[in-house]
Amino acid sequence: MSTALKVSAFAAALVAVFAVAWAIGSAVGPLDEEPPPPAPTSEHHGHHPGGTP
Repeated sequence: MSTALKVSAFAAALVAVFAVAWAIGSAVGPLDEEPPPPAPTSEHHGHHPGGTP
Protein backbone atom coordinates (compact mmCIF):
# COMPACT_ATOMS: atom_id res chain seq x y z
CA MET A 1 0.00 0.00 0.00
CA SER A 2 1.51 3.32 -1.01
CA THR A 3 1.85 6.31 1.27
CA ALA A 4 -0.43 8.43 -0.89
CA LEU A 5 -3.17 5.81 -0.64
CA LYS A 6 -2.78 5.62 3.15
CA VAL A 7 -2.98 9.40 3.52
CA SER A 8 -6.01 9.56 1.23
CA ALA A 9 -7.77 6.82 3.18
CA PHE A 10 -7.05 8.60 6.47
CA ALA A 11 -8.34 11.91 5.11
CA ALA A 12 -11.49 10.24 3.78
CA ALA A 13 -12.12 8.56 7.15
CA LEU A 14 -11.59 11.87 8.94
CA VAL A 15 -14.05 13.64 6.64
CA ALA A 16 -16.58 10.85 7.20
CA VAL A 17 -16.28 11.12 10.99
CA PHE A 18 -16.79 14.88 10.93
CA ALA A 19 -19.73 14.54 8.52
CA VAL A 20 -21.45 12.04 10.81
CA ALA A 21 -20.80 14.23 13.85
CA TRP A 22 -22.21 17.27 12.03
CA ALA A 23 -25.30 15.32 10.94
CA ILE A 24 -25.97 14.10 14.48
CA GLY A 25 -25.49 17.61 15.86
CA SER A 26 -27.90 19.03 13.31
CA ALA A 27 -30.49 16.37 14.10
CA VAL A 28 -30.27 16.89 17.87
CA GLY A 29 -30.22 20.67 17.76
CA PRO A 30 -29.11 23.03 20.50
CA LEU A 31 -29.18 21.64 24.04
CA ASP A 32 -30.08 24.96 25.70
CA GLU A 33 -32.94 26.64 23.91
CA GLU A 34 -33.76 29.31 26.50
CA PRO A 35 -31.08 31.62 27.85
CA PRO A 36 -30.44 31.63 31.59
CA PRO A 37 -32.26 34.34 33.56
CA PRO A 38 -30.21 37.48 34.24
CA ALA A 39 -28.57 37.81 37.62
CA PRO A 40 -30.53 39.95 40.07
CA THR A 41 -29.15 43.44 40.40
CA SER A 42 -29.79 46.24 42.83
CA GLU A 43 -30.48 49.80 41.69
CA HIS A 44 -28.51 51.15 44.66
CA HIS A 45 -25.29 49.35 43.95
CA GLY A 46 -21.92 51.06 43.73
CA HIS A 47 -20.60 54.52 44.50
CA HIS A 48 -22.73 57.59 43.85
CA PRO A 49 -20.61 60.77 43.99
CA GLY A 50 -22.16 63.64 45.87
CA GLY A 51 -24.91 61.58 47.44
CA THR A 52 -25.37 59.36 50.42
CA PRO A 53 -24.12 55.80 50.13
